[in-house]
Amino acid sequence: MQNTYHLAINRNLVSDTQWLITCGDPGRTDKIASHLDSPEMIGNNREYRTWIGTLQNTKVAVISHGIGGPGLSIMLDEAFKSMPVLKGVIRVGTCGGLSKEASAGKVAISEGAVRLDGASPQIIPDPEYPAVPDIRMTYELIRMAEKLEIPYVSGITVSTATFYTGQGRKDGFRGYQPGEIRYKDAVDYWSRLGAVNMEMECSLLFIMGRLFDIPTACVTGIIGERWDSSDIVVEQMDVAVERAIRLVIEYLRSTVML
Repeated sequence: MQNTYHLAINRNLVSDTQWLITCGDPGRTDKIASHLDSPEMIGNNREYRTWIGTLQNTKVAVISHGIGGPGLSIMLDEAFKSMPVLKGVIRVGTCGGLSKEASAGKVAISEGAVRLDGASPQIIPDPEYPAVPDIRMTYELIRMAEKLEIPYVSGITVSTATFYTGQGRKDGFRGYQPGEIRYKDAVDYWSRLGAVNMEMECSLLFIMGRLFDIPTACVTGIIGERWDSSDIVVEQMDVAVERAIRLVIEYLRSTVML
């Protein structure tokens, strides 16, 4: 059988893929793929939408993974099995900033992640095992952001399994919060420990990348200023996402030319 179960794509169409860009929102794949040469959608099943195209004649795939670590783990497992010459994976997502420096409209480049994603313990059970991206790729993304004059922050990301309780939001159903301080007062707790942003997936990405020796990195557009409120800064959403996409595309364009 040539088709993957969840991605519902023909493996032969992606077997020569060298770079994978992933994001949570299926709709965002359309925006990312528009930057590729000859983009073609080859799959659209559940939360998984798949595009293929090229940059400088190098095959690139763009696949959405939905919200959270479990969906991402399924996508990566099936992608890794289908892409034997894969050189790297970069997630383009959104996040909330944890300090004034991490303001809406900027991008966050993750240097490591706190493993609260809920899925990575079923891949590497030891909680002491760190979630760390590829150092060279991450450093090169930082350099590219500086070259393009894209405002950014870099540092530790907190990846949570839930959006409301796990990130200390007070606007969930009935305002419920668990008693543990790292959830109840998540923003204050993690910002005091030096974390720069919160999202829900990159720790799982880093764990699977390290386990299977596939370089990974994560760039997220900051759309929420959690240090100020739980609200999304709507007027900065498109700006932040477009900056994150541009950064990753220009990084890959420069990389495949080497």
